[in-house]
Amino acid sequence: MSKWEEDLVFVELALSIDQYLPGYVDAYYGPDEIPKKIREDGKAPLTALEQKAQELAESIAQDSSLAAGRKEYLLGEVGAMQTSLRLLQGESLGIIEEVQALYGLTPEWVDESVFEEAHHSLEQLLPGEEPLADRMIAFREYFEVSSEAAVPVIKRLFQDFQSRTKQRFSLPDSESCVFEFVHDQPWSAYNWYLGDYQSRIDFNLDLPIRVYSLPNLIAHEGYPGHHTEHAIKEQRLYQDGGRLEHSILPSNTPAAVISEGIAEVALEMIFTPAEQVECYRQITAEVGISRYDGEQIYEILRVFRQSLASVGDNKLLLLHQNGASDDEVIKYGRHYALTSEKQERQSLKFAKDPLWRSYGFNYSLGYQIIHNYLAESEIRDQDFSRLLHEAVTPAQVLRWTEQGI
Repeated sequence: MSKWEEDLVFVELALSIDQYLPGYVDAYYGPDEIPKKIREDGKAPLTALEQKAQELAESIAQDSSLAAGRKEYLLGEVGAMQTSLRLLQGESLGIIEEVQALYGLTPEWVDESVFEEAHHSLEQLLPGEEPLADRMIAFREYFEVSSEAAVPVIKRLFQDFQSRTKQRFSLPDSESCVFEFVHDQPWSAYNWYLGDYQSRIDFNLDLPIRVYSLPNLIAHEGYPGHHTEHAIKEQRLYQDGGRLEHSILPSNTPAAVISEGIAEVALEMIFTPAEQVECYRQITAEVGISRYDGEQIYEILRVFRQSLASVGDNKLLLLHQNGASDDEVIKYGRHYALTSEKQERQSLKFAKDPLWRSYGFNYSLGYQIIHNYLAESEIRDQDFSRLLHEAVTPAQVLRWTEQGI
């Protein structure tokens, strides 16, 4: 195949998989004639798509014109597509094997002593006579606000975060985000990248809007998270670089690990810890609540981010590897993540969705990969910008971290 043919087949394969697994293509902003042809042709047999993917992988592997990094990236993406095609044909993979084949990572069980130590820290941060879980549920519920109350806060944060991001990173001049409120979704918020440097961010009203979560949600989905990454890569790799493979965003591939890692560290890229404390103080004042100060909010959220995020990974392993029942998974989550039964049942929808069941590992594992890469950097903005501009695999970033480059 020529390079153009390789790129075209790459896009066609992803669009064809989406016909069998709706939502597999998170975004497409390439030439209109490609999806039009896929729709007109109808569903190709899965065996034919698998053969097409195998031929594409072989062509990429033998293509001497490709730079080593681009070849590794493409082979990782196509390999994940091959795995999705096998799963669609009924092949059974354990959850660990699925994550390895789709994302190039190996999830591991996190010892509960990590969670128990976090609980000890939270005991100090949220003193009281009630069980810690009850205190944490009360903490969350205290910050719940209506969509009407949230809108002015969201608008201000969008403007602030966009300004901070533009000061540090090279966003396209015409980029922008809008937001809407939706129902009946398994996630709390979602970035729909529309192409031409535009995004729509949906907030799910089936889940409570907690005002303290808004800074992280907006950074994660917008600035300098998903929207920022997609807009920069569309401009640099697709529009300017002519790489057709970057006109499409498949969900279940190694690139998703990098995207979630970028989004999970996004807030700390534009705010120092002291600035985050002030941000929490300001947004709670805006909605008229003041029981907890900004530093207390920051420290509680920090404990969850650094120590309790992996409870979700253990739940996925319990559910999909150990065969635990829904009630057992809910009980585990309530005990270690200090959540309500309603919150745990909502998270089960995400964990059991065929499109998302293994995707959940990308948040904690992606954060660890990107956080560790940036942790010792003396040029964090430059290294983060590198991730925003270049198409890389988790394995590549892990090598950079080990080599200190």
